[in-house]
Amino acid sequence: CAQCWIYQTWAALTRANVDVHLTHDLPKAGIMVTLAGFFGDDFRPPKDVFFADIVADSVPHPGAQIHILQNSVHALKLRPSVYMPLWPHPNLLPRESARGTTFENICFFGDKQNLAPELRDPNWRSQLNELGLDLKIHGADHWHDYREADGVIAVRDFGFSRHLHKPGTKLYNAWLAGVPFLGGRDSAYAGDGCPGENYLRATTPEELLTHIRRLKEDITLRTRLTDAGHVAGKGFTPAATLERWQNLVTRDLPPLAEDWRRRGSLSRRTFYFAQKVRVWRDRTF
Repeated sequence: CAQCWIYQTWAALTRANVDVHLTHDLPKAGIMVTLAGFFGDDFRPPKDVFFADIVADSVPHPGAQIHILQNSVHALKLRPSVYMPLWPHPNLLPRESARGTTFENICFFGDKQNLAPELRDPNWRSQLNELGLDLKIHGADHWHDYREADGVIAVRDFGFSRHLHKPGTKLYNAWLAGVPFLGGRDSAYAGDGCPGENYLRATTPEELLTHIRRLKEDITLRTRLTDAGHVAGKGFTPAATLERWQNLVTRDLPPLAEDWRRRGSLSRRTFYFAQKVRVWRDRTF
């Protein structure tokens, strides 16, 4: 998380000549953007510091003045917050154009334990093999390499969890790589995309297999999904993500920080009490 959210963001903003500083010390004044998990729940920033916590895969911090969330649906639920997608995978290698209409490799990019148990079962793999398809589970050293991917699956489970703390990264990486995407009920997928338009959503293993069979047989469907994904993916390119960060740190946060600086002690205590309740509700429900 530190590398993806802190160092990568600082480096990109610095190259864009945005006035940001990387430090390992707690500042005495200004705007502090850092990971929520860096501090315990009892931490409160110095009086003249505006604390924006990057929640990432962690939980929001009750001492933050605003939360930076990687899931757009979560950002609608938890206030005060702002939605910020994770950077797309560095050095992303898109699907090779030479593969053309080939449809053989169904790929999962992630840690194996984060793929639904039903899809790790040898019986499900056998059903894919009967269709002339192969399931490939790619570890971290291949998360950037979509050159031989013909379809991407990303289903954590077939339950009803919305996974509000999880990002839609797998979806927009597939969009940018030019590969049809099949996901589960994750709120981030529905928040960033449109099921049936730029990705396919499956709620059972059987429905997923049906979608895969359709993709294999229907070249037009594949083309429609990848074309729509190409359009949607423009909002998640490195350049688009950099623009989001630039707007956040130069346009959005400074007036909020100034408002916080002007608040009296009673107003701050009231805010922290309300924030503690909001964070407790978010963690609990």
